[in-house]
Amino acid sequence: MTNGLDQSERSIAAAATGSAASPEQILTVVRSGYDPDPVLELGQSLAKALRADWTVLYVETSSPSREQELRIGRALAQAREWGADVITASDRNALAAALRVIAQRNVTQVIVEKAAESAGWRRWQKDRFVSKLLRKHSNIAIHIVPTTGVQPGPRRVTDLRTHQRKPAQYLTALGVIALVTLAAFLFTPVVGAHATALIYLLTIVVLALFVERGPTLVAAALSALLWEFFFLPPYFALLIRDFEDTILFAMYFIVALVLGHLTTRIRAQEEAEREREARATALYLLTRDLNEASNLDQIVQHIVRQLESSFRAKVAVLLPRGEAGLQICPGSTFQVPAGEETIAQWVFEHCERAGNLTRNSPSASALFLPLATSGASVGVLGLRLNERIGLDLHQESLLEAFLQQIAMTFDRHRLNEISEKAKLLAESERLSKTLLDSMSHEIRTPIAAIKSATGNLAELHDGDAHLRDDMIAEIQEATERLNRLVGNVLEATRLESGALRPRMNECDVGELIHGVLEQMEKELSAHSVVVRIQPALPVVQMDFVMMQQVLSNLLSNSALHTSPGTAIEVETKLEDRALLLIVADRGPGIPADSLARVFDKFYRVPNSRTGGTGLGLSLVKGFVEAQGGWVTVQNRPGGGAAFTIRLPHQNVSTVPEMPNP
Repeated sequence: MTNGLDQSERSIAAAATGSAASPEQILTVVRSGYDPDPVLELGQSLAKALRADWTVLYVETSSPSREQELRIGRALAQAREWGADVITASDRNALAAALRVIAQRNVTQVIVEKAAESAGWRRWQKDRFVSKLLRKHSNIAIHIVPTTGVQPGPRRVTDLRTHQRKPAQYLTALGVIALVTLAAFLFTPVVGAHATALIYLLTIVVLALFVERGPTLVAAALSALLWEFFFLPPYFALLIRDFEDTILFAMYFIVALVLGHLTTRIRAQEEAEREREARATALYLLTRDLNEASNLDQIVQHIVRQLESSFRAKVAVLLPRGEAGLQICPGSTFQVPAGEETIAQWVFEHCERAGNLTRNSPSASALFLPLATSGASVGVLGLRLNERIGLDLHQESLLEAFLQQIAMTFDRHRLNEISEKAKLLAESERLSKTLLDSMSHEIRTPIAAIKSATGNLAELHDGDAHLRDDMIAEIQEATERLNRLVGNVLEATRLESGALRPRMNECDVGELIHGVLEQMEKELSAHSVVVRIQPALPVVQMDFVMMQQVLSNLLSNSALHTSPGTAIEVETKLEDRALLLIVADRGPGIPADSLARVFDKFYRVPNSRTGGTGLGLSLVKGFVEAQGGWVTVQNRPGGGAAFTIRLPHQNVSTVPEMPNP
């Protein structure tokens, strides 16, 4: 056992010279009724010097006053900021609680307070506490810090309700005992003095359910005196002549005090359990709401609602916004004053609380708390308490649990955003690589054709007009293919960026089909095209240019993936309250596992013929959906594939739901 500050200074000096041979585990024990600051300051200094893990154990061995609760709550909050792991326990035996923590955490050094010389019974208790520690763990260094008990200090905070309630409780207790005494005059001649004692005992038990310990004990002592004075001979005198009555009076006095004390203790334990249940419920509700929140706005709304409900405070949530620094989130219920924004920034940078009811900027209107995980700040929480009486020990514990849960939620949200950005970046890189690979192959073909044709043209003589015409036609075809390729890439980019907007006009479907077939006459020359247009087909609202691109891509896809000589069918009709435009062929069809992916960007059916970038069908889907329609594909019986475009018709009041693929 070591005494106090001298030994702690030697430990710190040893740590500074690097003499510590093994990791240290420091435990600071704080108990009700004593000033926690000296032991906590020593624990912080020792843990910092030894670079040791530091645990603070607060054992509530008695019911502290409201002022003591506030003081201890602030002290434990400061210990958390210093890096301590704070444990709170409610136990009649502080030693048992300390021994549990020592065993669980392999504590090597314990810091406790020493009672003042004037408090004889407390000094005996402290000596017993230390001596039992030494008997249980002789290898533990014990630092004893002198203290004279809780120092009131400046009375910044008071609980007026407690002071106002206690006199009323004493008056209530005295009034109830007086009424029972008056009633006992009526019943004692009938039931006897011993039965009257039982009535008094019952009154004490019932009274203890409604008032605190002090009024209960006063009522118990007063009832014993009144019973002896009025109902035991000699009457109206505090004198007992019979030895049996003396024993009875002594037993009654003891039983009344014990019953009153036990009943109030049970009620206090019940209230403590109710408080713990309320805190656990509040933490559960916050955790559930935060887990169910899908975006940042919902997270902030849940935080503000739960904190307002639990602490009766206005709440401000401040999160970092890049170079702009901390910004208050929408949904906060108070605006941080301009002069206190620097306090919030300091809290964010140093991971320490500041503002109202703290040692840092105590004149601020709000309490600013860091939201941190693993030492890194993710934001700041501002609380403007409605009552300037501070937070008691239990509220501090609940607030600390709230802060940890909120910080983890914001950190998880931040990590999710980073993960989504990483996925988008990876997908963008994949698409860029796919596009580059596809473009490099597709561009080489027309460029090679153009290069070959221009080389041949340079070597031609004036008389080779037929060959020159063939070279020019080849250059034109390659140029058109290259132009179509670049056009598809540009259109895909416009679709992704959302810059493409359809221009809806009344269009004739027959004119659309014949115009596209005329433009693609050379490309479709190896296939027979069958066109079926429903008679008296009305004009339809559509973007004519987009639909030209859609039909051209579908016809080009059919021509590319079907054998020469096979037929391509184009059909349009009104069906199921929508305009149907169908392009079908008799090619090999599409594998079943590729039907759901043929409209994906850069997707090409495995083992398909060379040619194409995989953009054509994705553009078809994008153009059609931009006009309020949809496109589907299915294999035809007997071979081949059929692409069906459905566009809503202006004269039809309802449009059918899109069928499931």
